[in-house]
Amino acid sequence: MPDLAIHEDVPALGQRYEQHNHGPGQSIQGVKVDVHNNWNDEYVRELAVPDADFAVCTDARYVPPRDIGRLREAERRLARYGVVVLTAPPGSGRRTTALRLLATTVLEPSVPPLHLLDLEPEWSEVRVGQLPKVSGHGYLLDLTELPTNEPSDRMGSRLRDYGSDGLRKGWRLVVLASPQSWRGRWAETAVDFTVSLPSPDARILAERELTLRGADDRAAWLDDEAFADIWAANPPAQEACRLAGIVARVPHTYGQYPDRKLLADAADEFQGWHAHIDDLLNRKPQEQGQPSLLANRATVWAGALLHGGEPGSVLRAADALLGRLAVPRGAKDVLSDATSSRRLEAGRLTPKGGRVFHDEDKHGLPSAILNNLWREFPTQRALCSEWAVSVASDPDVPEEDARLVTRRLLELATFRHDGAILESLATGLDGARKQLATEALTEAALDPHIGVYVRQRLYAWSRKASSPRTLGLVIAVCGGELGRKEPGLALTRLRWATVHTLLGCVDAVRAFRALIVAHPDAVREATKTWFDKSALDQILPVFFAIASSDEGAALLLDGVKDEAGRDQFVRAWQQLLLNEDSRETVDRQLTRWGRLADEGRLPHGKLVDLLADVYEPDVLRSGLNRFYDESPGFLESFWGHVLGEAIQRRRRRRDGAQVYG
Repeated sequence: MPDLAIHEDVPALGQRYEQHNHGPGQSIQGVKVDVHNNWNDEYVRELAVPDADFAVCTDARYVPPRDIGRLREAERRLARYGVVVLTAPPGSGRRTTALRLLATTVLEPSVPPLHLLDLEPEWSEVRVGQLPKVSGHGYLLDLTELPTNEPSDRMGSRLRDYGSDGLRKGWRLVVLASPQSWRGRWAETAVDFTVSLPSPDARILAERELTLRGADDRAAWLDDEAFADIWAANPPAQEACRLAGIVARVPHTYGQYPDRKLLADAADEFQGWHAHIDDLLNRKPQEQGQPSLLANRATVWAGALLHGGEPGSVLRAADALLGRLAVPRGAKDVLSDATSSRRLEAGRLTPKGGRVFHDEDKHGLPSAILNNLWREFPTQRALCSEWAVSVASDPDVPEEDARLVTRRLLELATFRHDGAILESLATGLDGARKQLATEALTEAALDPHIGVYVRQRLYAWSRKASSPRTLGLVIAVCGGELGRKEPGLALTRLRWATVHTLLGCVDAVRAFRALIVAHPDAVREATKTWFDKSALDQILPVFFAIASSDEGAALLLDGVKDEAGRDQFVRAWQQLLLNEDSRETVDRQLTRWGRLADEGRLPHGKLVDLLADVYEPDVLRSGLNRFYDESPGFLESFWGHVLGEAIQRRRRRRDGAQVYG
């Protein structure tokens, strides 16, 4: 096992990251260093690079960019500056090249190879000072999705300084960026160590992938004329690998060349079944009783959205789209239109087992149809998103069919990296159907392939004043499976989403309660950090959400173990009570706390002691009048003890001040 000594350049305590030591040819070592990389609860996570990602950058599988000179230039800049920015679109093979650069970096002949780690930032703006600095580590930072705030003009110079430190102390950094977003003054300051990276040769990469899939006997098929146009276009690396997977599925007898039609179908599938979709969408009615061109298109698109759904759901979805396009769909219009069976037949939708399907022999056809819709009609994407989400939210559409829609939209959003589709899901599904969006986004956020993108969207929504529905969805996701499996991720997003909601938001209370039950230590640590690092008004909604459950109240009281904790607790309640707009809500919660103390479910003496400090100031002590009654037993009640102790403390403080004066 590699030496895990903590070097002097390890970030100070109070910062957070996980350290995993491994590299190409090594198994992942389950080593964690419990260091926190915090900035007002923002931090950079360190994640182990999956073994599958290492595999594609080894000598046996790696295919360099078409312009080998760009790769050599990237190697030189990394060696000179300790950091290099690779600008290329996602899916171009840039990640594999980045790992290759880090894996082949030799610090000194006697020094082991770099241990490679993915960096996943949890920040509202790029903060180079948060990046880890551990000797012997190689870091990969993906900045394709820039944070909510514009990067500082000094970001480039700070990256340069970070790389210079790495040259002296033994770490390296490769940054991935999109050419569309990596521009501006902050990008100009990084031009010395920025390299534009082309894709590798698609033909060579596809052949290499077939060999590694154990299908090297099919490599010669790639020279078939069916693929000539594809190689001429030289698709990006991700697409070349996808084509290899399609070719690997082509049925054949070993050693024999397959039917040419099978290869043509493979090329058609790769190209999104373009000819088939073009035919589907442009079939004009040939005889009376056939649907119009627009009505047929609506059925084709609805069938793709609900591939495997009930016929009634598909037709209802098609009518919903026509209605949005102001095509009359009253009873007279529907009854004078083509019959349901004619509409399904014209859209080439096949009934089977009470459900309807697009051509199942054409693998991936439903997704290809929807992608074609978004690509061919870019000015209507908002309308299409709203329509699709409205189908999922329609209570007359069975829940199973609505679930098909949410999954199809999530697939489309992640394939296209289209945050607007995710936003439509977040804002359009409410009530009984809100759970569908929660489930879909939770699954996507935990997915090893698309999880980073979805988690970044959740973080961006939580940091800005998004719509109440969007914030509610973030809260629901964080309080569910994501919170149970990744409490650190969930707490960061839940904190900011709660800040933007109404005080005492029921959903936020439930989410924090669920996290406290599942991970009390993580919530306790996060709460302490937020209090230490944040302005009080930034943490009050979170404090109150935690305080609003029995488990949260116990956790907060348990955290008051020193003067700093006591001061934070007292100031939080005082600030909440001083806000007239929320006074009634806060009073109700404190009343509940008193009842829990009387029932022995909260520590009676400790709570009296703390609340006496809360109510000691004259401006707040009057708030205790609502508990006062003239019965003989009042002074022995919980609130009687609080009132008596608050009055005595105020007198002692006043008397002490007079003596001192």
